[in-house]
Amino acid sequence: MNLSERTFIPFPRIIIPIVEDGDPEVALALARELEGQLNLVGLVCVSASDSLSAGAAAARRLRKRMDELRARVELRGPNRVQVSHSAWEDLQRAIREDPPDLLILEWPTHFTCLNITPSQALANPGCNVVLVRGPWSRESRQKVLVPLRGGPYAELALRLALALDDKVITALHLLGPDTTPASEAPFRGLARILPNFPELTYKSLPSASPAQTIMEQAAHTDLLVMGASARLHAPEESGMGPVTENLFFNAPCAVMVAKTQRSGPVEWTGPEGELAGHQAISVLVDKWFAENTYHADEFDQLEHLLELKQRQNLTISLALPALNEEETVGEVIDCIQKSLMKSAPLLDEIVLIDSNSSDRTREIAANLGVPVHIHQNLLPRYGSRPGKGEALWKSLYVTRGDIVVWIDTDIVNIHPRFVYGVIGPLLVDPKIQYVKGFYQRPLRSGETTQATGGGRVTELTARPLLNMFYPELSGVIQPLSGEYGGRRTALEQMPFFSGYGVETGLLIDIFDRFGLSAIAQVDLQERVHHNQSLEALSKMSFTILQAFFRKLEKRYNMPILEEVNKSMKLIRYEDGNYFLHVQEVVERERPPMLDLPEYQEKRSRETHRVVLGS
Repeated sequence: MNLSERTFIPFPRIIIPIVEDGDPEVALALARELEGQLNLVGLVCVSASDSLSAGAAAARRLRKRMDELRARVELRGPNRVQVSHSAWEDLQRAIREDPPDLLILEWPTHFTCLNITPSQALANPGCNVVLVRGPWSRESRQKVLVPLRGGPYAELALRLALALDDKVITALHLLGPDTTPASEAPFRGLARILPNFPELTYKSLPSASPAQTIMEQAAHTDLLVMGASARLHAPEESGMGPVTENLFFNAPCAVMVAKTQRSGPVEWTGPEGELAGHQAISVLVDKWFAENTYHADEFDQLEHLLELKQRQNLTISLALPALNEEETVGEVIDCIQKSLMKSAPLLDEIVLIDSNSSDRTREIAANLGVPVHIHQNLLPRYGSRPGKGEALWKSLYVTRGDIVVWIDTDIVNIHPRFVYGVIGPLLVDPKIQYVKGFYQRPLRSGETTQATGGGRVTELTARPLLNMFYPELSGVIQPLSGEYGGRRTALEQMPFFSGYGVETGLLIDIFDRFGLSAIAQVDLQERVHHNQSLEALSKMSFTILQAFFRKLEKRYNMPILEEVNKSMKLIRYEDGNYFLHVQEVVERERPPMLDLPEYQEKRSRETHRVVLGS
């Protein structure tokens, strides 16, 4: 995949009807901006009193004109022309059989030929539909207005606006005269979500007459994008609604009206409905997933990565946390050294951060020329805690790179992609601060391997909690993966949990500090490692739960864990009997490394040496 081709395409397949009388120029211009695959469907309508064969000549003319259109918009594929007594009904039938992602209808071109009104077009279209009225000029259009009132079609309107190449997009929330704190609660959530869209500005206005206020605001905009009106308990056939219809025909700017095809009744809680925040989150996560999800293969041209690194004058450190990994640590180090230090010097250093292994882990690493640190001996003033997070935190102290990457040392199928895949997004996009790896994780049980059975704590604990409390992060595929990295300037500002909560804490804190767009994820294909016992996974889940609660305490400024038991009763079974084994499992947090005077002094010395060296 070419990096320059990374584009968010919310509507991969778009249909535009082509009629004999009039070109849908506005519809075609909109489709080109949305960048999906465009399919043209020719429509010839024959009077009910005539035989369908009477439309043959018109069909030939339409195919010829469609050939001209296809050449102009650079489309491939055969021309499809429908000859019908009822073109709209036949088009709906074809759409229900093979639904596109979006149907675009232009006023008045399509409505005259199809002999329908805008309300009829929106009544039961069979797919997502947008009605568009000009004037339309991509070059002169600078301002877009999206009124969001919480209706069931606001999400589609928001997706459409964000998909356009516009200078300023304003999401307008109108406050009614009877607004109460309770009715505004959903929009407090919306106000929290919308600032995560850098393309969009959130604006609220008091209004006794929403239609009049929108009309007044439209006088200062170039394009108005709305969801179709919806009323509680109104039938789907209600179509556009009088307010939207008035704005569609009379607004002093171009207008788009969107409606989502839903199976089943519309569930909507009124003009200040609760759907608004949820829909905005859905759009945000989908957009982030499409734009910030990479594949390691995008970065396998190491010479290009090296050029990007040198151009930006960056240094990169790889820190390897380890505890009794003599079986795999040598292969991991040897593979990365050969490919990413000797062959293509992408890495400036590799450091082993050992948790006081009792096997040959440190000896193997030292024999391969890798500096070895026992994390229990680092920064003695602050004491020592067990856990992987402690090792990662202290690795910031002993490394010097502008970018710091961590990978686990128990990877059986080690490959350079586990490192360059994480580094890649940080080099190609300066806005990205933090990158998480994800992969298929086979689950081994004896001689049996289940291809996708790994990641049990991820799916049973971490991702459900993210969906519930941090839905903006619900698109992160493997929040607990051990292969990740970030910019030092971001990581040194983050607190670190000392144990298994470290990945959870970093992800949430990076999001809170820098926003969703600063996070990326990369597909590292498959990772084979040693699976842990169910009891170990249970303790891991208990630790991760504590990390979540700590972050929620910070968010809501209220104690949660003080009254929660931090000792875990593990169930044991021996000699035909069950019994309880009580073990304290407490997740504690280290302060940001930047707060430590030792770190500040060390970084100051390193910076001074660089300046002198230059």
